[in-house]
Amino acid sequence: MAHRNNWRWTILLFAAVGFTESLAFGHLGAFTPLFLRGLSVPENAIAYWTGVLSSVGWIIGLPLLPFWAVWSERYGRKLVIVRSSVFAALMYALVAYSCDVYTLAAARFLGGLVLGNTGVMMAVQADITPRERLGTAMAIVSAGSPVGMAVGPYIGGEIVRAWGMRTLFLLDALLTAAVVLALCIWLREEPRYASRPASTRAGLREVFRAIAHTPSVRLLFGVVFLLAFGVSVSMPYLPLLIEGLYKGTSRDLPRAIGAIITLSGVFMAIATPLWGRLGDRFGYLQATRLCAVVTAIALLGQAYSSDLVGLTVARCVQGAFTAGFASLPTVLLTLYSPPDRRSAILTLSLLPQQLSWFAGPLAGTAMVGWGLAVPFVVGAIVLFVGVAVSLALPRPGAHLSSTDRAPV
Repeated sequence: MAHRNNWRWTILLFAAVGFTESLAFGHLGAFTPLFLRGLSVPENAIAYWTGVLSSVGWIIGLPLLPFWAVWSERYGRKLVIVRSSVFAALMYALVAYSCDVYTLAAARFLGGLVLGNTGVMMAVQADITPRERLGTAMAIVSAGSPVGMAVGPYIGGEIVRAWGMRTLFLLDALLTAAVVLALCIWLREEPRYASRPASTRAGLREVFRAIAHTPSVRLLFGVVFLLAFGVSVSMPYLPLLIEGLYKGTSRDLPRAIGAIITLSGVFMAIATPLWGRLGDRFGYLQATRLCAVVTAIALLGQAYSSDLVGLTVARCVQGAFTAGFASLPTVLLTLYSPPDRRSAILTLSLLPQQLSWFAGPLAGTAMVGWGLAVPFVVGAIVLFVGVAVSLALPRPGAHLSSTDRAPV
């Protein structure tokens, strides 16, 4: 079947979407603790609210996750992808005008309507990409996110230092609105290989049946959840860890936070496409395990750093090896999925990560009262557990037929 999108151009378009999402959302992650101080939140409540705000969007986001997959098949993938950026632009605008922590929480709650686009984009890309280019294509698409993470915090820190946080979030809203326009103009709806579900309920049954009837996919989802949880449980607290080791003036603190997170992001951006190639050559499962082990060691390094230099080095190591989590699990999911179930499964490809992005920060909120290092140590332990569980996975791709290739 002929495709309406050129697979090479969609790589660039989807990478740009991921870049913008990570750029803007990374500003929320990097500067939320400082923004909370500007909203007069008591000092002893900063860590608590940081964790809560990282999770609040998932209250509505998690129940809707399966529906986006079904609605993308029933009403069109383009509509679901564009919808995400529309709500993201609205969220950043509302964050910019928040007057207290409760209006900020309401804005972050709206972020639950932003979810569900990445898996759909990956499904589109997987359908139109030649099999022999799949690993590289997924890696380049996934590279948009770490590049956004790389440049976002430093640029954001400079904007905050010069014009304040509200200006930063307004600029994020405008940039995301530009992405909406680009998607509307250049992304085309692809023809379906399978018939559309007769109803939303039937579509949900189809998606979950596809996962339930594929044991390797079920196990892979569990492994990916553990790996993503290990990373996400500590993620909201990095700015506070930096602040605790920082010795400069309060005016330059946003610059320091932005610089460290940006440097880590640079390592992630450089490494992301490399992991795709390494997976193509040496095996995706082996590469994923290596990424998890080194990331766990890097988390322990951050937990026990006594100065910003040690913290920065450990964070950069984490960035380089966490980069593999951006594309390798999606490729594994593609290889473990039977051809007749692949489209349905791939639309929920990020479900394990998204579950962890809710559960991780929320669990961290309970741990951080024992010390900022605790979420980092627990994250490392969970990563090691994930590697152990992954040993039960079979060799990927053994069931993949030679005819299961997307047209060039």
